[in-house]
Amino acid sequence: MVQNPRTAARARRIQPVDLPAPLTVETGAGGRPVAVTIRRRLEVVAMTTRWRIDDEWWRERPVHRDYYDLLLEDGVTLTVFRDCLTQSWYRQRYG
Repeated sequence: MVQNPRTAARARRIQPVDLPAPLTVETGAGGRPVAVTIRRRLEVVAMTTRWRIDDEWWRERPVHRDYYDLLLEDGVTLTVFRDCLTQSWYRQRYG
């Protein structure tokens, strides 16, 4: 059971976590990522997962994104997405 600390609760500011960061992505056939630039150019060794999100269609700016989990040449796995409305690429971090 959790103990009551008997102190007043503090209001905390809610902050977004893990906002997407713009990213330079080179694409090949079919628009699939073949390289990304994070401080330096890294080739994509494999695309492990791909999925699409179409959401909030009722808003002025709906969400329409293609996500990719990429294995890079340095062994790092990276999640990126292409905003289908602006054609811009972003890195998505979790946790």
